[in-house]
Amino acid sequence: MYNCLILEDSLHDQLAIEMVLEQFPAFVPTFVSNPKEFLKEVSKQKFHLYIIDIMLNDALTGIDLIQMIDDSEAWVIISSSMDSKDYYPQFKDLKFSKFYIKKPIDEFVFKTNLETFLFNKSSETAKVEPFITVKLGNYAYKLLASEISYIETNDHATTIFSNGNKYTTYTALKVYEELLKDASFERVNRNTLINTLAINRINIKESYVEIANQRISISRNNKQAFVEKFIGKVY
Repeated sequence: MYNCLILEDSLHDQLAIEMVLEQFPAFVPTFVSNPKEFLKEVSKQKFHLYIIDIMLNDALTGIDLIQMIDDSEAWVIISSSMDSKDYYPQFKDLKFSKFYIKKPIDEFVFKTNLETFLFNKSSETAKVEPFITVKLGNYAYKLLASEISYIETNDHATTIFSNGNKYTTYTALKVYEELLKDASFERVNRNTLINTLAINRINIKESYVEIANQRISISRNNKQAFVEKFIGKVY
């Protein structure tokens, strides 16, 4: 949900804005009609989007109020009956992401502004899955963390097992361990890094895990911590 503060002293324009915002349930709107109310609301909570009329029946203008906002991540929609070029020198250097709407408010333009805001925010919060890139010959392969079963090193060569395929490189295992540190990978022994989500089962007595029909030994030094961490997943 995104808090939205609307400063508009015209009842007609307030209603027009309200009707559009009702179509976007992601916004929680707060309406005010003068600078005093605006500053009071700003002091009470964080707003993600501001919709502000420039010309107000007050000594302060909308531009003056925007300049008092110290949240650089906020977005601002500025509205006025004047052309944007009349105010461009005043708002071009504002640190916010901003749009300009000329009154009377065009519903299509206004909706487009709101959709742009929501798309941007969804892109910011979308989680990008960790991956590694392996270069073999003339090709570079992108391997998603979820596709990798395990990685093992032997005689300076490192082999990545992914979706039934093997990719052998001379990149050190610790490099891949660092690249995949935010994924579900653990060292089970000195030479092997496994994807814990790919584990089929763990043999506690004989100290090995089964992944993709392979038995991978758990080192003595790693066994206690490893088993304690994943014992809840063993049945």
